[in-house]
Amino acid sequence: MDEAELRRAGIPASAHKERASYFALALLANSASCQLQDPHLDYDCLDVTVLGSGPFPLRGPRFDVQLKSTSSEHTARLLKNGDYAITLPAAQYQELRRPGYVPARLVVLILPTGVDVPQVRSEDGRLVLDGIMLWSDPVTWEALPPGQQSGTVVLKRENEFTAEYIRDLIKTEGNGGGR
Repeated sequence: MDEAELRRAGIPASAHKERASYFALALLANSASCQLQDPHLDYDCLDVTVLGSGPFPLRGPRFDVQLKSTSSEHTARLLKNGDYAITLPAAQYQELRRPGYVPARLVVLILPTGVDVPQVRSEDGRLVLDGIMLWSDPVTWEALPPGQQSGTVVLKRENEFTAEYIRDLIKTEGNGGGR
């Protein structure tokens, strides 16, 4: 189905992509023995909180996620070195950069160009979603000059958002390393 057919059916492609990114995040969090604490926050530029549990010195290790999904090569631009760049509106960029008690990550599901409805396929006995999820830590982003309308975030190819990454970040937070 193309975008027009999906809209006539009442489900825009953007909604399919958004749902796929949430489901992929939920599965990764579950694989890391975590859960999505408050799905669909969508305030302060945040969509969801990943909550860990376990024998940590600090109670309730967690991190917030701003989740994006795209199949547009204009939205997630492939750089020559294999990394990707995404542009955010200045207000969102600055809000994510703002210090907080809970760390935040921008997580982007980058789907193959032109994918309207993300597909899951079976591969070697595993379910695989087309695309890749990459993360960026807003603390590392440069401040925007006054009056700039947007900010560009580089999503490094080695920053794949995986269950292992979630486990490591939750462990760091739970041991007090993020504070």
